[in-house]
Amino acid sequence: MSKIKIGDKEYKLSRLNYKDVKKMNRYRTENKLDDLDFDTYILIYTLQKANPDFKMTIDEFDEALDINEIDFVRKEINDFSGFNKYIKKIQDEKNLTPGIGKK
Repeated sequence: MSKIKIGDKEYKLSRLNYKDVKKMNRYRTENKLDDLDFDTYILIYTLQKANPDFKMTIDEFDEALDINEIDFVRKEINDFSGFNKYIKKIQDEKNLTPGIGKK
């Protein structure tokens, strides 16, 4: 199991499964999260899966994460969890280029 350090704490990472993705999507819809808050929620959800004692709200997580770390943290968590690969697969299946639409 991989680990990531955020601030002065280290957290374990785990893989996501399809049920996790559906649960996150349902949460996004029910709570009407914008893209930035949903991005943070994905990171929090992934950390909570491997660290049940990890209890932060979106706002608390945003405050704890240094802006200079966000790209690294997002990439590490989403790569290890499989989320980036899942999103790429969906984009490929829809034949989309992010931000542009149909190829």
